[in-house]
Amino acid sequence: MKTLLKITKVVSLTVGALFLAFVVYANWEEPSLADRLNLKPIQLVVFNLSKPLSTTDSTSLASSLESTTGVTASTVNPKNQTVSVTYHADEVNEEILKEKVEKFPVMATKLEFSQMEGPKCPIPMGYIDFVLDAKKALCFR
Repeated sequence: MKTLLKITKVVSLTVGALFLAFVVYANWEEPSLADRLNLKPIQLVVFNLSKPLSTTDSTSLASSLESTTGVTASTVNPKNQTVSVTYHADEVNEEILKEKVEKFPVMATKLEFSQMEGPKCPIPMGYIDFVLDAKKALCFR
């Protein structure tokens, strides 16, 4: 019975020390401006265009996208035939943005970042999001 009590005490102290260390870690750095202002997260979508746009079409497309509700920024690169759009996912979705792009005489295909070559993070994004959300919740600043 005494060994069970000792094991319980050691495990409790270890878990308490780890929790206290995580609280210190969460408060170590000053929160980012986005966290302090509680800004909504943004999404990024990049479309490859089937053919280059003229300068006037590029300008028209950029202003058309930026006037869309929920779009925070857009960039049209006629040389590389791409359109990049940052937006709030709760206000607009990729299909609406693709329709806006395709109103111009081009076909747009979404660039899939997951299919790109190069080093990949071995940790699933869900785990990273969990740690960042826990850090945000335990920050008392």
